[in-house]
Amino acid sequence: MKRFEFKLQALLNFRKHLERVAQQDMAKTVMAVSDCENQIDSLQTTHGQSTKKLEAIVEKGVAAQEFKHHHAYIGAVTQMIVEEKRRKVQLGIILKKKRLVLKKRSIDKKAIERLREKQAKEYNQELLTAEQKELDEISSLKKAREISNDTEQ
Repeated sequence: MKRFEFKLQALLNFRKHLERVAQQDMAKTVMAVSDCENQIDSLQTTHGQSTKKLEAIVEKGVAAQEFKHHHAYIGAVTQMIVEEKRRKVQLGIILKKKRLVLKKRSIDKKAIERLREKQAKEYNQELLTAEQKELDEISSLKKAREISNDTEQ
């Protein structure tokens, strides 16, 4: 008998490809979220350091113009933190959508894999049945020869 051939192998390969693409998309989004979190942490550190520096300068005495520059810088850093947090929320929404797409792709691929496994199991069972039938026939012929040889003697 010929070996097992899955008629939907091309579809299975395509679905595996789609799953890999979805995994890569999700990984890129996870990296973007991670980068965004790192950026927020960095900006918060900068904000804290700038605030401490401004407090130290104010204690020593500072000109109004220099105070405005420091205060404007701290305001800009605060605004950047707010923008990065918004961006993180948007990336979280995108990540959620990509996670759902990946889940769907995995389910689609798994369904075809299960069908393939089921058909392979059925094929192997048919093969075993055919082999057993053939062995039974060989055994029957051998027994028949033995009986005919015994009766002739």
